[in-house]
Amino acid sequence: MILIYIGVVILIIVIILIALHKCLEKKIVYKNLKNRHVVITGGSSGIGKSVAIEAAKLGANVTIIGRDIQKLILSVSEITGHCKPYSGQKVNYISLDITSDYDTIQKCLSKAESDIGPIFMLINCAGMCICGQFENMKIEHIKQMIDLNYFGTAYPTRYVLPGMKKRNEGLIVFVSTEAALLGIYGYSAYGAAKWAVRGLAESVFMELIGTNVRLTLAFPPDTDTPGFKNEELTKPKETKLISGSGGLHTPEEVGRKLIRDSMNGKVYSVFGFSGHLLSILYCGTIDNVTQVLLQIFSLGILKAVMIGVQLSFHKIVRDGLKDKDMSDSEKEKSL
Repeated sequence: MILIYIGVVILIIVIILIALHKCLEKKIVYKNLKNRHVVITGGSSGIGKSVAIEAAKLGANVTIIGRDIQKLILSVSEITGHCKPYSGQKVNYISLDITSDYDTIQKCLSKAESDIGPIFMLINCAGMCICGQFENMKIEHIKQMIDLNYFGTAYPTRYVLPGMKKRNEGLIVFVSTEAALLGIYGYSAYGAAKWAVRGLAESVFMELIGTNVRLTLAFPPDTDTPGFKNEELTKPKETKLISGSGGLHTPEEVGRKLIRDSMNGKVYSVFGFSGHLLSILYCGTIDNVTQVLLQIFSLGILKAVMIGVQLSFHKIVRDGLKDKDMSDSEKEKSL
């Protein structure tokens, strides 16, 4: 009986492997970006600037997009310093509010293509986070995060897709967050915007089947950037305890891995144990054989681990409520 069971399991594995071999899209790997046009939104600071520097090192012509002209000029100078000697690489900037209407974005990106050439790679790094319990969030902040995090990714992507499909080549990167894989206290409005980015990516993945255009969805952890410093100003204590468990990464580390994962044809770019765990549990698009086999044979165990993690997060929230109640009681006594 045991032998029959083992035989059935082996047969199922073999069938799955054959199906994956026949149906999975082939990985397209790029060793460098020589003479390719790479556009990075949010490219004047943080992860975006680190990605731009990495693209320049790989031989790309780079266009960075941001709002602050002074920061853009300084960043162009820094990025240019990482270009290959005598390569003739171009590094340009566009001063643009990425939450502008689609026509404005279309005109700016069209001009960038006229100046440097067709966009081969689009990396959507522009984003922001304002934390807080949802009922306390300002309405304008909720809208601002949807406009920047979601439409700031959707509109540039909408522009580049037709050209990439026509040329039958190109790379697109969406920068989401681990808070788009699991709901986290204090990230309600921000997480919703990034879940929308993830939802868009999961659909576009399927729309790219049969083409040589590839999309990578990145889930970076807490990263030591100016944006993260601003995020910390609004972050509740509970959110700091939960998100801080993953440690703080450098933008150089995240930017390097993000662009390399895209060039290596990875569907998901994840960081650390928590990132890998969450992606196996919650990401739906098929990336590779290893991912599929892990999901089939380890989901039960991984889900049990994740339940323990989530319960520890619940305890943090409950402890926060107790501390708040005690603080309120002490204030009432002092009156």
